[in-house]
Amino acid sequence: MSLAINPLMSLASNPPNYEPIARLQNEFKNKDEFIVEGVIPFLEQILFPSISKEARILDLGCGCGHLAQQLQLQGYQMTGIDASEGLLRYARINAPESEFILGDIRKFELPSTFNAIISIDVFLFILNYEDLTAIFRNVYAALEDNGLFVFSIPLIELMHRQTEEGSFNHIYVNDECAFLELFYYKPEEKMWEIKVTGFELVEKTWKRSDTTWLRKDHLFTDVQSALENVGFTEISHLDAGGLGGSACFVCRKHV
Repeated sequence: MSLAINPLMSLASNPPNYEPIARLQNEFKNKDEFIVEGVIPFLEQILFPSISKEARILDLGCGCGHLAQQLQLQGYQMTGIDASEGLLRYARINAPESEFILGDIRKFELPSTFNAIISIDVFLFILNYEDLTAIFRNVYAALEDNGLFVFSIPLIELMHRQTEEGSFNHIYVNDECAFLELFYYKPEEKMWEIKVTGFELVEKTWKRSDTTWLRKDHLFTDVQSALENVGFTEISHLDAGGLGGSACFVCRKHV
């Protein structure tokens, strides 16, 4: 007798697979306009006043390196970490003066040398409390004393508002690429299944790629609890409407 394997649960144990659509991520996601007009002004309010212009910053889930490049241009010493080799190939081109590490953010170990650690639109792919806690523990260890941890995360409490605003399904198109993300809520798992389809023009032939991701909306109490469990005592949060409707947490490490 064979046992049926739930495909969603098999996806849950691994980071999202970006390899088939790395080019499309670089073409369409977190481009300079979004970063300069949305992310940078936000960081100017909540992070930059508390760090020096030469601060060392770690970007968790750095993707194609567009944010790292914009922060590098402002004088910060940037390091990025991501589990996708394909995305990091673009990151090293987009931000040649930054350092990039191939690694799973749930498992990385770095010395306490960073003045700040940031993560934007990444923790939606962290699917359980244990992995979230593991990441926060890694972050705490990598921060210098008095260092800041700034991240965005989708909360269940904000999910209904986002749904009403129609901010989930996405379609991106240019002359050589097309990229679709379709969201389906799975109430039994309390997760979103994201069906991703991409088309690329390669040597005058259209190439199609498909992959599936899972998204998790977290409880505020779980996020707060995980932060406290690893040692953060100074924790604040605010609505980060400009960052896709997620909440933004700002935490300081005190030893």
